[in-house]
This record gives sequence, structure tokens and C-alpha cells, in this order.
Amino acid sequence: MVFIHNSVVRGGLVKVVEDYVTKGKEIAIEGKLTNRSWDDKEGKKHYTTEIICNELLMF
Repeated sequence: MVFIHNSVVRGGLVKVVEDYVTKGKEIAIEGKLTNRSWDDKEGKKHYTTEIICNELLMF
């Protein structure tokens, strides 16, 4: 099963992701779901759900 979500990585995990994670790589992440919104240049409101990653496992 494949799920695609936007993920936010901070701290020491940033370097790990930059160096080892590539498109199509199978990973498992643990974190907190967050929702945010923003207005674009035309004033249209957009919404997104992101995972704030605090643990990463690579297979």
C-alpha cells in the first residue's frame, strides 16, 4: 500500500533525508499531523495537512 503525504523534517533528520532519501525510497515516519492554511496572490485560501516528522526508518 502506498500513501503520499507532505512531510516536514527538522533538526538532525534533515541531513539524513538530504543524503539518503530519494524519490521512490521506502521509508516509515512517525510524527504529528498538522493542518495549515494560506492565501495565494489572488486571495484564494488553500489548505494542507502535513506530518511533522520526529522519527524516520529507512528500509
